Amino acid sequence: MSKEWDVELLEQTDSMISFTWTPTAEVSRVKKDGEIVYTGTQSSFKDEGLSPGELFCYTIERQTPKGSWVPALKLLTGTEKRDPDSINQLEQIVLSTIISYERVSLAWGAIDGIDEYEIYRDGKKVAKTRNTQFTDRDVPQDREVIYWIRAKRPVERTESPLRKIKSLTANIFGALNLGSSPEEAAVEKFWLSKKIAPLNQLLGENQGKAPELKWHLRYLTFLPDDVLKNPNLVSPNPYFQGDNRTFDPESKHYRSLTNCIVDLTEEQSAFDFDKDIGTSIAYNWRRKFRKADVASSEGVDAKISEETAQKTEILLTHSVGNPLTTSPNIDYEVAATFYRNGVYDFIGVHDQSPNHEIYLKLGDNGTWQPLHQTESEGLAWMADPIAAHYWRFSNFL
Repeated sequence: MSKEWDVELLEQTDSMISFTWTPTAEVSRVKKDGEIVYTGTQSSFKDEGLSPGELFCYTIERQTPKGSWVPALKLLTGTEKRDPDSINQLEQIVLSTIISYERVSLAWGAIDGIDEYEIYRDGKKVAKTRNTQFTDRDVPQDREVIYWIRAKRPVERTESPLRKIKSLTANIFGALNLGSSPEEAAVEKFWLSKKIAPLNQLLGENQGKAPELKWHLRYLTFLPDDVLKNPNLVSPNPYFQGDNRTFDPESKHYRSLTNCIVDLTEEQSAFDFDKDIGTSIAYNWRRKFRKADVASSEGVDAKISEETAQKTEILLTHSVGNPLTTSPNIDYEVAATFYRNGVYDFIGVHDQSPNHEIYLKLGDNGTWQPLHQTESEGLAWMADPIAAHYWRFSNFL
């Protein structure tokens, strides 16, 4: 092939995906999730009648002089999911991934109010861009890579009915809390992440079948400090016991723990869920034990929200308070979609306090892999109108 093949144009709506690739005189073939959907000399393909918010994998293959077919490009993309009532804009945009030998291209939908994005590969910052796309041309072939796309947005740029309330509250909050400025309190965070399998595996001529899928999803919230001051200055409990730890999926010290198991090994999926709330301990002004209690877990729930022949989606919701004092709840929500071909897609939102950590493992004997870890900005950041943290993590398998 004399010229490098590339996807030159990609468009999608909530029911259609179309793309064109580098024109050549060669015969090309397009596969959709492993099934042949086009063979010919045209360098374009249009897929219509699709459902909103679905992911699809397209492989563009070229024919060798000997007549065999080899992958030239692979594209993981999806349809939009438009919902004017959604509070998480990451749920509505699409993160598309295009791979070829030694190259990865990422393209994502614009986020209102954001004009700059930072790009990381395997935790190392590699670029800052005003575009909603990025290409890495020096990608290792034999190991997986993880890309982060990170951005911040001032609350005043939010297109939401709560914008004015959030902005005003954030400025008051920042003025009253010594550890935070009005600017910090008024900034929402957006994190997009993509985990990509080794390129030589994705572009191999003979793709192996997906492994038997039994996923374990674990979500913990915790306070990293040993002892921390209560931001409620009129409370009779001026100090609280923290969990005194760093990120650890196996820790027994937490504010809350949820475990979800999605088993796709049979035709009918199976789902299991358990939850636990850590003990809250209060100290007096001398930092001596005063009181202990355990909050109710009634505000924690998980269920299958949608199921088809291709995927199972669960919804995890969490709202847990402090049983010892009047304070905002720890709130978060996660929508997790597991496809039967091994692809997954997680979309979440949470307060910027306390620490949040989310892990995934495959099989009962698998190893926990971190999906999302954030450090607390302080207890006061759990106040409902304060800027939230939005995140999305998906893979390319």
